[in-house]
Amino acid sequence: FPADHVLHQPQAIVNNIELFAEWLYWTAELKDVETGDLYGVQYTLFQLNLQPGLIGYLNNVAISDIRNSQHPRYRYVTLPGQANISNGLDSNKGAYWQYEDNQTTLTYWKDLDVWNIVTLGNVSRDGGHGQNISLNLTIVNDNADYYLHRPNGLSAQGECQDSDSEAMAGRSYYYSHPSMNTTGTLTVDGRSIDVQGNSWFDHQWGGFGKCFMGWDWFSMRLDDGSFVMVYNLKDPSLNDIPSQRGLTYIDPQGNVSWWYGEDAGNLTATRWWKSDLFDFRYPLDWTIDTPAGKYALQPYFDEQTMNVAEGEIKYWEGLMRVR
Repeated sequence: FPADHVLHQPQAIVNNIELFAEWLYWTAELKDVETGDLYGVQYTLFQLNLQPGLIGYLNNVAISDIRNSQHPRYRYVTLPGQANISNGLDSNKGAYWQYEDNQTTLTYWKDLDVWNIVTLGNVSRDGGHGQNISLNLTIVNDNADYYLHRPNGLSAQGECQDSDSEAMAGRSYYYSHPSMNTTGTLTVDGRSIDVQGNSWFDHQWGGFGKCFMGWDWFSMRLDDGSFVMVYNLKDPSLNDIPSQRGLTYIDPQGNVSWWYGEDAGNLTATRWWKSDLFDFRYPLDWTIDTPAGKYALQPYFDEQTMNVAEGEIKYWEGLMRVR
């Protein structure tokens, strides 16, 4: 740290870049500073092997409007020649790293440990009726800390081809910051909303790009000041891989405990919901029984999918109640 907070060179991680995958990932719960209305936000920058031997970038953006049960979202692909990644020095803010394409500017101010995300896009084919949405968020490390998942931050990640070809095949580094102070503006079709709240930051990278990318994943902020991250990986038949289940518990004092495999507990879906847009079923209500506690989870509303276009990866990423 802090060098690992930005995107890696794939060749520095794996020889076969088709194995490589990486993402910078924020999920936020924010409130309108005037009304107190709750919003969920997702922003993700993926660095992936888009086609054999060609690394590119995928931006995913979504807003969960809890009052109106709406979830406008968009995503787009950027090829290497269409994005600029640079380092620089600002006389006021110090050193920075920046990713920039024609819709998004993502800046990490290294000396301040602060991120700034500015992105704008047009919602398509998701029931949003062509809404324009934008984010302008400043995300600050002034609370909690960065925490590894597992003692060395390295874990197995699904079932991969060529799993014995090199050391990082089927493995990933993964750490999080569970509570970054977040302020800024959300805009939906010209309606500007000043917001503040907290973001959960995930950074994961490694040689798991040929793994079957199926999982159940949860990040929970609890009222006592503790945090829970738990995930459950799937095989190509959508069966659980119990040996690769992972759980991280961060207590209110910042002490970390890890469990892995079947010791991480059990995740049980208690309700399934089908998306009308692409006829795909998602488990939405859950009971999660872990060594750190037993939790019931429900979404604020059901349609919080990242379903945008035929032929693209689809997933559910939304704001949930935890009891």
